Amino acid sequence: MTEGYFIAGEWGSTFMRLHLCRSTAAGCAIVASAQGVGVAGCTDFEAAFFATAQPWFDSHGPLPVILAGMVGGNIGWRDSGYAACPVASHAVAPLRFTARGIDIAITPGLSCRNMFNLPDVVRGEEMAMFGWLDSQTRSADERHVLCLPGRHVKWVTTTGAQVESFFTGMNGELEDILLRHSLLGRGVIQTQVVNEADFATGLDLMFNDRSLAMGHALFATRSRLVLGEHPPETAASFLSGLLIGGDIRDALTAYQARGGLPAPIVVLGESDLAARYIHAIKTFGCDAVQATTPHLAIQGLARLFTATQRSDA
Repeated sequence: MTEGYFIAGEWGSTFMRLHLCRSTAAGCAIVASAQGVGVAGCTDFEAAFFATAQPWFDSHGPLPVILAGMVGGNIGWRDSGYAACPVASHAVAPLRFTARGIDIAITPGLSCRNMFNLPDVVRGEEMAMFGWLDSQTRSADERHVLCLPGRHVKWVTTTGAQVESFFTGMNGELEDILLRHSLLGRGVIQTQVVNEADFATGLDLMFNDRSLAMGHALFATRSRLVLGEHPPETAASFLSGLLIGGDIRDALTAYQARGGLPAPIVVLGESDLAARYIHAIKTFGCDAVQATTPHLAIQGLARLFTATQRSDA
């Protein structure tokens, strides 16, 4: 085994991203990366994992592995359960087992009763939360709100180095469902490019009229298309603006109703979607900053891996 090397992976529903990592004095360096099939399309997890990682074992020997994401869910390789909030990264205990002589650890997700007193869960994104929380020393009373944009956006409250609670918005999945399976998507041409003008129109509708309910706003995607107020190529951008604007409006309202927001909101992610969330949050009059530390989830996994290695020593 090559000393100091290990494999860290994000294995979600739609993708597997594995990283060959090397422990350094500064933290974790990514040496190489590889992709494989996601959990939703996987029928043999052991075979899928080794099909992707085997070249690294051939080169470096039996490296230890740490994985996060839906691979630890009840439809994954092993069910690693959920750690209850509030919780810090050092208190998370991965599920460990051996496959083909390789030591594998799968991190648990997190569970909580959120601010609405509803049960909520997260699996995979918590590593980015911990990666950011552990990136510097934080005082015990330091509070933040984190936003993790994505298919299921997470709004997270942290205190010190702990994740206190979170709630989940489904606007990414709702957009996909509405465009693929509802009248709103009929005649819409989906492209990879966001039309900023129509996105802003949808966003501004949710900002300018706080009485406009999402259920009433959504049909405008169809009516504007029929009446020629946006073309088929930009209708999806308008819908995205509505959904993101509604998600942010509702989240900010919920926080403000419970004592306000510790500013600024920290948006985790390096994608164009994260940049749109920052712009949208600022549109609603709240400051937002983008976390700049690269590969936050892998940094979180690396710190957890290091902690488990020390506990074994």
